[in-house]
Amino acid sequence: MPAPLEGIRILDFTRFQQGPYATVMLSDMGAEVIKVEEPGQGDLGRALGAEPDGFSDYFEAYNRNKRSITLNLRSEEGRAIVHKLAARVDVVVENFRPGVMDRLGIGYAALSAINPRIIVASASGAGQRGPLARKPSFDVIGQAMSGAMWAQAGGPPNEPQSIAEGFADQVGAMYLAWGVAMALIARERYGVGQHVDSSLLSGQIGFFSRSYVRSLAAGRAHYLVPGRSPLFRAYRCADDRWLALGILDPKVWPRLCRAIEREDLIEDPRFATPHDRHEHLADLYRVLRDVFASRGRDEWLQRLEAHDVACGPVRDFIEVAADPHVIENEYIVTVEHPRRGPMREPGVPVRLSRTPGRVRSTAPELGQHTEEVLRELGYSWEEIEQLRIKGVI
Repeated sequence: MPAPLEGIRILDFTRFQQGPYATVMLSDMGAEVIKVEEPGQGDLGRALGAEPDGFSDYFEAYNRNKRSITLNLRSEEGRAIVHKLAARVDVVVENFRPGVMDRLGIGYAALSAINPRIIVASASGAGQRGPLARKPSFDVIGQAMSGAMWAQAGGPPNEPQSIAEGFADQVGAMYLAWGVAMALIARERYGVGQHVDSSLLSGQIGFFSRSYVRSLAAGRAHYLVPGRSPLFRAYRCADDRWLALGILDPKVWPRLCRAIEREDLIEDPRFATPHDRHEHLADLYRVLRDVFASRGRDEWLQRLEAHDVACGPVRDFIEVAADPHVIENEYIVTVEHPRRGPMREPGVPVRLSRTPGRVRSTAPELGQHTEEVLRELGYSWEEIEQLRIKGVI
């Protein structure tokens, strides 16, 4: 059975991470994505972390399954090609600063005049309107301006901390892909195209909903300090490996005490109730820290699991990828890279039982599919050569 977005065509003008990962998510579910890049260097993400053979893990992670074409968008011929593509695609995704697409003559107003059912999705730093709309922004700026950096640090007077792996970009990508999916459903139900607007700032505010609700209700900024709860954090074991506890339900507390052979803690007045444990966080942390430091990680995990206490080993990425459970669920899959051969990378994180998505190909070489796409639009080989001579492609 086809993937859910099979037959949906997306024209992708995005660069770096926020926009590209959104279109990866859509491509994983079957959408055909045509990535438009500037002739010459292309998406600057190609150079981030690039190895001597040109391979970039950054670009690979955020551009798999796509076809790449090069177009000079400042040329009349380049814009004409975009207009021809707009008549054939379902979605256009871009993450230029607000106003750039309109100045190039390929914004929502121009493209919807060609194709009224088209969906144009814009990813930005702070949205399409307001005094911050045209401010340059990247992931770290989105984290800073949204409160995420203070949230990660636990608030002042601690030093603000950014969250790894382009957290604002990744969250923004997920919201953007969600917006495109919702717009596609609306088009099927109501027959309308529309503009989708998502930003780093809006995504981070949405992600930290609980902290915003609590802060606004209290009239002051509230921060959930990471690792503050001794029952919801990681501990170092005797073999210098780590495990994590995850206990929220009070009924698990006696099971934990039995698992660690400290039944005396069940009735200890400092820890007898959730309120008592909250009032004596530092004492409880010291007790558990010393207990877990007395034996090896795997022994503790075995005992905790035997008492049905939520726990897990703290692992690195290589350990995770070697886990038979991860492999069985296809959280890590193998794809064929044209230069590197079989290559392992993350699979599709959401499984649909009847219409599953899949990783179809690695990221494209710059301009790899330019001629192929132009031929599909009806350009002759002579016309394609002229476009190359003029620097349009």
